[in-house]
Amino acid sequence: MPGAKPEEILEDKLQDGSLKHILNNTLETIEENKAQIFDIYEAARTEVETSRKLLEDLKKQTLQTVDRVDALTAEEQEQKQRLVQVSSNFANYSEEAIMSCYEAVKNVQVALGVEREKEARLREQRDKLEMRLRHLKVMLGQAEHLAMAIGSVFSYLSTQIGNVMWRIEAAQKDKFIGARVIKAQEDERHRISREIHDGPAQDLANLIFQTSVCEKLIDHDPNEAKQNIRELRQQVRDCLTGLRKIIFDMRPMALDDLGLAPALRQLCNKMAERDILKTEYSIDGEEYGLPKHVEIAAFRIVQEALNNVAHHAGVDQAKLRILYTQNALSVLVEDNGKGFDPDAPPSESPEMSEEAKEQLGILSMRERAKIIGAEFSINSKPGRGTKVHLRIANRMPPQEKS
Repeated sequence: MPGAKPEEILEDKLQDGSLKHILNNTLETIEENKAQIFDIYEAARTEVETSRKLLEDLKKQTLQTVDRVDALTAEEQEQKQRLVQVSSNFANYSEEAIMSCYEAVKNVQVALGVEREKEARLREQRDKLEMRLRHLKVMLGQAEHLAMAIGSVFSYLSTQIGNVMWRIEAAQKDKFIGARVIKAQEDERHRISREIHDGPAQDLANLIFQTSVCEKLIDHDPNEAKQNIRELRQQVRDCLTGLRKIIFDMRPMALDDLGLAPALRQLCNKMAERDILKTEYSIDGEEYGLPKHVEIAAFRIVQEALNNVAHHAGVDQAKLRILYTQNALSVLVEDNGKGFDPDAPPSESPEMSEEAKEQLGILSMRERAKIIGAEFSINSKPGRGTKVHLRIANRMPPQEKS
């Protein structure tokens, strides 16, 4: 409207809900584009694999043609020598024998010309395909880099839009919405996706290559065995595709199925099974549910605390205490490791040290606790272990408490 102030225009948009609708549509578009980018990357990877197989077939055909050219060249020399012998002893051979020699030389030369032309054509196709494959590999690397980069950009945009939507909800309902929790989740997803991409995904890709090598090395093998190897390779490829999809969409599903306390117990058990960290787990009080974004933040804080023990404390044991009271949930993570100075300034070195990584994890835990309105504290000194304490007030109405 003419002459209206920006805050008045924003208020009108908030009242009719159009701004929120636009932001929701933007987020949906972002999610659709993520899937499209992934499909483009998969198509490029499939094209590289197809071109590689075609190149292998072309090389095989070229070698076979070269062998035929060599054989025909040798045969041509023999026939020419035969013709010279006949020509030198013209009187000793019949006209039919002489014509037969000429015809044999002619036939060999024709066949040789055909094979040489075929060889030249195959070499040209091979060279073009090799060049195309090199370009495709470069494009595949760029596509993979672009997919990861755009995924990060999308996560950033989702976070920023989420922050705007949080402000809209706060203005309408005066109720805390954990939009910044979304950012924390997206950062966690990016970290896990990078680990899966560099680990299991690469292993599966290598396994596909190994099955191809095995197939080529088999000299006397039934057709059924080769078919089984091809099927295995397809299964591994499907698994690889699934893992790459997980890279883009990862979240702690255990919280949805189990709740906070059982999910934390499962986390401790998994870390112990993998010989990462043995945790003495205990829980007191009657369990009750908390808002989902609060449980996710609490889970991530405890997960970060346990990871810090495993990677920085210099010990392989920790304690996790969970206490439910009517007014609050208290969580304590304790270790007897080497400890550190929580107030030490971060390193200014361009290469992040282990201490700097630990400080970054602490900042992440503090930020998550701040988002959900929880109390967070760290008590640690060099050589005296570390205690991480989290207290979350139970603000749910009495009738909703379980």
